[in-house]
Amino acid sequence: MASRVWWIISFNILCSGITSGYNIVTGPELTCTTASGEEGICVYQYQCSDGVINTSGENIIDIRQNVDDCNDTLLKCCLEPSDLSTPTTQANDSNAAINTTFIPGPEVGEVTTEDESVPAVSTTPSNRPAVKVPLYDREGCGHRNPNGVIFTIENNQFSETEYGEFPWAVAIFVRTKDHSLQYLCGGALIERAAVLTTATCLYSYRADVSSLVVRVGEWDMSTVHEPITHIDSEAEKIYLHPQYSRTSKINDIAIVILHETLDLNHTIGVVCLPPPTRDPCGAELIGVGWGDVPNFVEPRKLPQTILKKAHLRHLLHDLCQQTLRKLMHRPYLLHHSFICAETQTPEMLPCRGDTGSPYMQEIEHGNDRYYLVGLSSWGFNCNIQRAPTVLTNVAYHREWIDEVIKGEDLSIWSYTYEPSLYNEEE
Repeated sequence: MASRVWWIISFNILCSGITSGYNIVTGPELTCTTASGEEGICVYQYQCSDGVINTSGENIIDIRQNVDDCNDTLLKCCLEPSDLSTPTTQANDSNAAINTTFIPGPEVGEVTTEDESVPAVSTTPSNRPAVKVPLYDREGCGHRNPNGVIFTIENNQFSETEYGEFPWAVAIFVRTKDHSLQYLCGGALIERAAVLTTATCLYSYRADVSSLVVRVGEWDMSTVHEPITHIDSEAEKIYLHPQYSRTSKINDIAIVILHETLDLNHTIGVVCLPPPTRDPCGAELIGVGWGDVPNFVEPRKLPQTILKKAHLRHLLHDLCQQTLRKLMHRPYLLHHSFICAETQTPEMLPCRGDTGSPYMQEIEHGNDRYYLVGLSSWGFNCNIQRAPTVLTNVAYHREWIDEVIKGEDLSIWSYTYEPSLYNEEE
């Protein structure tokens, strides 16, 4: 999106290893110095009250707090409580939450368990309060987390998403010759081993698929301290639509087949795909992405590296075509492999770096489940207020998507919507 909203992401990304299973960020204990000059330890903001570690609170994180000695917007330097007799974990939680000790650090560690159905409580000695990760038991696709996972953010001035709000949003990178990762585009997880994005993003790498890395469960690219670690998966295969045109961008869609099958959790989920006949019919759409990724800004400007969201409205096909003709000053036929969206706020328009970013429509009003209706493809000018955003029409390509997924022995039911069995009481 335009520079004021979908801003800056650092290329200096610390990458977790490829893992399967449920991971919590762990590592060496981080000590720090508090504002009063005393020695403390780094904990999540909501775990610190009046400068002292606590186990209560509303789990709110101010993403624009002044960064302290912990050097991370999620963390705060906090004093250990004087009374260390109170246990920091509870074995029997009436809300069926999983208590796991959080120890900030760049390493990734797995939660070990004797019973595979429920991760065990960490026995790592620490005076930190436990991070409670609710048991994941959701079924079906397209579940949004409108209030976030584990914590809720405040002071989100530029439409930052909540942590884990859109668990199907993925970031696609290319591994460079020096083994660093360079951000290419966005995409959406549609199956535990398949990602949907644009052909424009992947075309140049069709002969070098092994250089592509898909990151799932990402939120803030400037930190590795999210409670549930992201996972980097190598691309095994890519499918570009056979009728994709580089010049006109007709049929701008592609599928990435991942090297491994992912385990789903609160921050890694699949989105639903609309049936072939589905039309947004002027509905509100939500788009998410990280936007442009300049690597020349130092120091890092946090928290502009957080996944952003934009609210747009579907623009009917004929009206979009008329608008584009006026802007281009020439006859133009808008192919039916595209749909359009518009906004009154120019900073919410997709811009350079947003290709492949997913755009969703709520399936039924108020049920917080979503169809992926579009992928950011192109726009006349990302800073012109009345210029439509042109998206790849996902419903138009549904039959091709199904064909590819079936050909890979994957399940089309992963992204097929079925109403909740619990009458929206999820």
